[in-house]
Amino acid sequence: MIKKIAVLFSAMLFSYMVLRADVMPGDTINVAYKLHGQTRRFKFVYDLEGDGGITLHWSIMRNLRLWKGSYSMSPESVERGSRQSCLMPEDGNHITLKGCETFGMISADSFNELCEKGKFIYNGVEYVKTGEGVSDLGNVIEVVDEEEGARMQILDNGKLPLIVRMSDNPLEIDWTMTK
Repeated sequence: MIKKIAVLFSAMLFSYMVLRADVMPGDTINVAYKLHGQTRRFKFVYDLEGDGGITLHWSIMRNLRLWKGSYSMSPESVERGSRQSCLMPEDGNHITLKGCETFGMISADSFNELCEKGKFIYNGVEYVKTGEGVSDLGNVIEVVDEEEGARMQILDNGKLPLIVRMSDNPLEIDWTMTK
C-alpha cells in the first residue's frame, strides 16, 4: 500500500513539475543564439498587449553595456502570421513587425494547423511533426523541414507558441530558449 501511495505521489509531483515548467507571458527567458561559432546570450520577455498583440522586450550585455530594444507583433501577426522576422536586434530600436511576421514564435493559426494536421507552413517552408518532448520551458512539439533538415521545438502553448529550439537551420542561425 505504501508503495502505491509513493508511486502515486511521485506521479503527481512529476505532473505538477511538468505543468509548472510552462513559460507564461512576462517570464524572463534566456536565449542563446549560435552563428558561425559565435554565441550571443539574450534575455527575452514576451508581454501580451490589451489588443491581442505581443511585445518582445530583449536585452543583452555587449561591450560592458546593456543593450535593449523590442519587437512589437500586431494582433494580426499573433493570430495569422506566416513569416519569421530575421531583423537583427539593434540597441535602442523598437521595431513594429509587418502584419505577417512574428519573432521567436509561430502564429496561433500555424500552431492550430500543427496540432490538427501535424504540419504547418512558415516562411514558405513546410514543417512536419516528428514527435513530442519536454524542454526547460515546458512540453514541446518537435517538427522538421523535410527538404533542408531544419528542426524546431515549439512550445505546446496555444497562447505563446515559442520556437524553443532551432537547429540545423540552413541560415546557420540556431538558438535555444531556457528559463
